[in-house]
Amino acid sequence: MKEENSRRAFFKKAAAAAGVVAAAGYTKNVISRAVESNTDTCAKYAADVASQEKVVKANQLVVMTDEEKKQRLEDLLNFHRQESA
Repeated sequence: MKEENSRRAFFKKAAAAAGVVAAAGYTKNVISRAVESNTDTCAKYAADVASQEKVVKANQLVVMTDEEKKQRLEDLLNFHRQESA
């Protein structure tokens, strides 16, 4: 019996073909998901920007006093010192 006509050769070819089909399907799914996730990301980003703009427009800017600035800086430095220790 010739090796190229044996059952083993047939199953090798069938397995190789199944592997190629599976890899092609997987690649298609990965590419499709990447495109969909990019579209979803852009939509989410646009919605986030719109909501932030809405909040900023609704609030008035309140300038911190020099004392508030000093206190905030001291709080940040204390927090950093605690984290470093």
